[in-house]
Amino acid sequence: MTEADNAVALLAQRAELLRPLRDGPRAKQDLAAAQSVSRSTVDRAVRTLEAHGFVARDDAVSLTLRGRLALDAYDDFVDLLDALDTAGDLLDVLPADATIDGALLRGADVVQSNPVAPQRPYVAYQSVVEEATAIRGFAPAVLDENVSQFRDRIVDGAAPVDLTVAPAALDELVSSHADAVEEALGTGRLTLREATTVLDYGLVLAEQPERTVVCALVFDDHGLAGVVENDERHAIEWAHSIYERIREDAELLHG
Repeated sequence: MTEADNAVALLAQRAELLRPLRDGPRAKQDLAAAQSVSRSTVDRAVRTLEAHGFVARDDAVSLTLRGRLALDAYDDFVDLLDALDTAGDLLDVLPADATIDGALLRGADVVQSNPVAPQRPYVAYQSVVEEATAIRGFAPAVLDENVSQFRDRIVDGAAPVDLTVAPAALDELVSSHADAVEEALGTGRLTLREATTVLDYGLVLAEQPERTVVCALVFDDHGLAGVVENDERHAIEWAHSIYERIREDAELLHG
């Protein structure tokens, strides 16, 4: 094993002991009591952690800068693995080279379709859109039931909407929903683009009065397989950068 492998193994074994040290130095007896282990176990752990440069010993045990950074990196890694486990079935629908980042998944809510409740993902997505005061997004497909909702947000709710649509989906949108599209365009609040760069999923940023929510919509052969929702800053920043890249490459049609 490399030194990095050894460090990861040590962090996996001793992360619970290290985390309380983020709040400041702790006495060994306090660490032993918090972990419900013997003082000798803490002594051995602290010696090993000190040898790796993760803690320092004086009157108490404290995290070093190296230890804090290592623990932060380890916790981020664990959070991502947990997120991958939660979204596993949905990720299996996407190709291996799909443009997905851990930033979208960490801290996300994942809603998946199932035979008993096939509409669960759409209902979850619909609730996000209903509260939106502005929407930006990429659509690889057309959800017929979603068109009227977008029309209502634009026409009745006065929400500006910036959509970049995959070519085949755009053809379907303007041919099957011409009246709704024309009415929305007539308000001047709909900006419509035809994508030249596409994603393997839908990506929507919905601005609400108190937060912004990112929604990734994953489709399979039966329709909407699931939705990943996230309102954390890292997810919003990532989704914004992805959408701006698609938007810049797209051809402006109306707006």
